Amino acid sequence: MNTQRNPFGSVGVASSVLSLVMLVSALTIAISLLAPSANASSLGSSNVQRRALALQEAHHLLTLATLPQGSVRIEKWNRTDGAALSSTSPVSGDPDQVDLTEYFLAPGGSTTRQWLDARVPVGGSVSGTGASSGPGTDDVTYKSFSFHATSSFLSPELQYSMLITPKGDLGLRVDADVTWTPRKSKYSVIAQGATKVVAIVNRGLNVKSGKISTVTTTDRATITDLIAQINKLPAKIPGVEMCPMDVLASLTLQFFDSGAQHPYAVVVADPSGCGNVAIRQYDADGTLLAATSVSGGSTFASFVAKTVGIVNVTGLSPA
Repeated sequence: MNTQRNPFGSVGVASSVLSLVMLVSALTIAISLLAPSANASSLGSSNVQRRALALQEAHHLLTLATLPQGSVRIEKWNRTDGAALSSTSPVSGDPDQVDLTEYFLAPGGSTTRQWLDARVPVGGSVSGTGASSGPGTDDVTYKSFSFHATSSFLSPELQYSMLITPKGDLGLRVDADVTWTPRKSKYSVIAQGATKVVAIVNRGLNVKSGKISTVTTTDRATITDLIAQINKLPAKIPGVEMCPMDVLASLTLQFFDSGAQHPYAVVVADPSGCGNVAIRQYDADGTLLAATSVSGGSTFASFVAKTVGIVNVTGLSPA
């Protein structure tokens, strides 16, 4: 008989406690912004809550910016004072990102820019510097500062863009940039209960022999540990990634119910490169229900290799 799996388990609620459940739900919503990890789901706070926290963090970052004496905030930058400061922000523009911008004018020109360039906002550390100049362009210097995140899924940064205006003042653009890691899909959580796991290793382009090997385990404790590790894998970090060498190796895990012909879940991890992990879940007939992806493939592949006895799971050591 085909059964529909629920990764989070089944919960039966008696009518006599329904009002209590509703009260608890209301309290959870009320405190979720203050404690995003307080949600009942292991997936953590929602994307709406994460963006709200990122916005709150961005407003806080703007209060930490170091401003030269005599600075005057202006609501909108005048392009005649230097078009570069009114152009697109130097941040990536990732959809999982909040960017708040403020503009300032300060007297002193180059002297003030040197003063500002030598200072680091409280709680920040320099994470990057740069400059742009040339015929027909503004002479702009950039400096960015990273800050300790108030939540594990936030990455806060302040960015200064500075130029000297035609009148000799210092123009300053301050961007408070907070990137937030989106919540994982519910389909990234695999249900416990598999009785067999088949691990298939493809060692990629870097090996000459023994490219593919298969290991099967029916040990319940081992299977429980494998699923627990998958369910703890982090969401994919938004933005552009710089990845190490990838030889197109892969580690595939197939999870089977007792007596099933088709796996109810298939996990494909990249043990090198960017370390992406694809998760696909199926019904008992082998029909795809959903697919999603997370990160942490390299660490997960190492765990699997140690747990079930796989050699050279990355494919980086020629065989």
